[in-house]
Amino acid sequence: MGVKRLTVVAAGALTIIAAAAGCSSGGSGRTPDGYVRGDAKALTVAYPKDWGRGPDGDAALSVQDPRRTATLSVITELGERGRPEMLEATIEAASMMNARNYHRTGSKSIKVAGAEDALRVDFTFSGFRGTGAPGQAADVGVIGKDGTMHVVRLIWQRGRLEKDVVDGVIDSIRVR
Repeated sequence: MGVKRLTVVAAGALTIIAAAAGCSSGGSGRTPDGYVRGDAKALTVAYPKDWGRGPDGDAALSVQDPRRTATLSVITELGERGRPEMLEATIEAASMMNARNYHRTGSKSIKVAGAEDALRVDFTFSGFRGTGAPGQAADVGVIGKDGTMHVVRLIWQRGRLEKDVVDGVIDSIRVR
């Protein structure tokens, strides 16, 4: 095999490895150092240990950071059996109805430990927690083992939550 052909094969192999690594975001179900695990009936998710009770009393789990600039909520059992093609519409409908100036910035299928299927939808909005501050969010729609849909919603004031916290919370989601 010539050097040129070998280079093309090696580049192709690296592309495949990089693509596979990119698809593996989320899914470990592990609790990062400095986090605690919260339970929400069919799901469990980790969050920083200094977070306390959150404002969403209707959620199966609601916690917020000490500065009140980030909130994690788990909405479970959305009332119907989930299908992968329903995840995006279900997640986005709730966000669009409840967020002023909603703008989706991305969506992708992710792995969630124990889930049949999962989708992450990122978006920005205005009026974080009723203020004029801009907000940002990541919603993860999950179809559990029993086919029930759940949403893990992480909302924060734009610029006030580190990317590694967002990634740690999302990677920690686990279906029981």
